[in-house]
Amino acid sequence: MKYPRIITFLVGLIITALLCIGLTMVYSTTYDLHGNAYMIRQALWILIGLVGMALVAYCPLEYLCKAAPFILLAVVASLAYLFVANVAVRLRSKDVLRFFPLVPGEIKGAMRWLRLGPISIQPSEFAKFALILFLAAYYGTRNREQIDRFVEGVAVPVLVIGVVLGLVLLGGDLSTTVITGVTAFSILFLAGVRLRYLVLLACLGVTLGVTAINLSPERQSRITSYRVPEEQKLGDGYQLWRSQLTLGSGGLWGRGFTRSVMKQFYLPDARTDFIMAVLGEEFGYVGVCFVLLLHIGLLVCVVEISKMCRDRVGVLMTMGTGILIASQALINFSVVSGWCPTTGLTAPFLSYGGSSMIAMLLCVGLLFNTSRRNLQRLWDELIGMHVKLTYKAFVMKTQNTQ
Repeated sequence: MKYPRIITFLVGLIITALLCIGLTMVYSTTYDLHGNAYMIRQALWILIGLVGMALVAYCPLEYLCKAAPFILLAVVASLAYLFVANVAVRLRSKDVLRFFPLVPGEIKGAMRWLRLGPISIQPSEFAKFALILFLAAYYGTRNREQIDRFVEGVAVPVLVIGVVLGLVLLGGDLSTTVITGVTAFSILFLAGVRLRYLVLLACLGVTLGVTAINLSPERQSRITSYRVPEEQKLGDGYQLWRSQLTLGSGGLWGRGFTRSVMKQFYLPDARTDFIMAVLGEEFGYVGVCFVLLLHIGLLVCVVEISKMCRDRVGVLMTMGTGILIASQALINFSVVSGWCPTTGLTAPFLSYGGSSMIAMLLCVGLLFNTSRRNLQRLWDELIGMHVKLTYKAFVMKTQNTQ
């Protein structure tokens, strides 16, 4: 009983540490110009995310499985609404936005947000959570024979995945499309979809990804500029060049908390995509390695939770969440260090942003849901074993008395 509790405690401890580090770095990157306004907003997003995480963690599994299609449908409807708004603007003009009251307009050259009262949400972030939950519920409630069938085991889920990824990609968010696609593909693999179908899907995904890059001069420029960002430091390589300078200027131990020089005017998106670069400048390579170790520890805990799970739904939910967090963190760290082109992906639990934070914490709720059920099952087995031993001892004592 102690081991599952320790794993659950470690997951909570790691998530808490990452949230605290992220909140601290959001304050550090924004306080000079904005005071503590961004930190307060981030704390509010974290609070909302924690409430959502608790609801997911303590929701009975059968209710989650029943709600999965409706959650995904709501996300698809939101993405479709944004897509129609984008098409209308491209065909007509921005004046047509008055017919789309939930779209606040373009932010950084794209319309990916919905305005709900005083807040804006990014549906593509919630697509990650919705797709993990849907695929886990779909495959977890089907037997081996059903999964082996082409229509039921491949065509239906791939069609759903294609609709979600297609809408995200048409919204101009290639990085989220890739990370969500990788997560969905991993769930299909873990669910036991036949290898020949997986190979075909992988080839199709790579082909579509390359095509999407070739059709966009901006994406092509990002790929060519990341190889030698110094040569294009006044153009598309500016962010990568500044990020590498920021990360390297901290040395081993860093300049100290709030003492970053590069975050002021020199590094774009310091509080979001490149927050790890500022962390490296202020806390050095030691701080960066500590955060990396936290993510590695979280992935190890995810694997251990999935190994203790006895139902396919829990395994797929847990591993899907772990793969999503690990791959997004890896890509973000790779961008910051100059190992891959800029993508726009945030650092999980660290970067400023409401939608990404809430969506990630909802995914963590899936981890705790599986872990909670593992503990409950072990308790039931322990109590059952105790009752059996007590009954056996009572029978033996009765027989000896006779």
